[in-house]
Amino acid sequence: MLVAACGSSGGTAPDAAAPDAAVKCVPPNNTAPTYTELYTKYFALGTPGHCATPGCHDDPDHTVWLCGKTKDSCYAGMVNIGLINPSNPTTSLIGNSTSSDLSWVNPNGPMPFDGPGPFPEGRDAVLAWVAACAQNN
Repeated sequence: MLVAACGSSGGTAPDAAAPDAAVKCVPPNNTAPTYTELYTKYFALGTPGHCATPGCHDDPDHTVWLCGKTKDSCYAGMVNIGLINPSNPTTSLIGNSTSSDLSWVNPNGPMPFDGPGPFPEGRDAVLAWVAACAQNN
């Protein structure tokens, strides 16, 4: 069974850059959250984003992209759909104010499907993490 309510296209995935075209990203000296913190506080089951919810982006019945039950599987799913761009991390779509599916970042974003809208704490955390090179840390 596929639950379409939680799905989203993730926009258009960025063109894959050749390995030698990767942009070196040097994290700024700040207190940006780690991806572990983002996943635990915003993307895991029972969180405001709850990507890891069955019928949304968790197996079984995930829609569009797979987040899964761990921060590593969720990060990989975001990379696979183009939300995170490891070749040029600061351009990751998840942090783009006009292309992100996350309504916290893009006011027109449809996610989370069952509760889109402003969430400044989540937006600020995602944007700080993207500015700090969007690492799977």
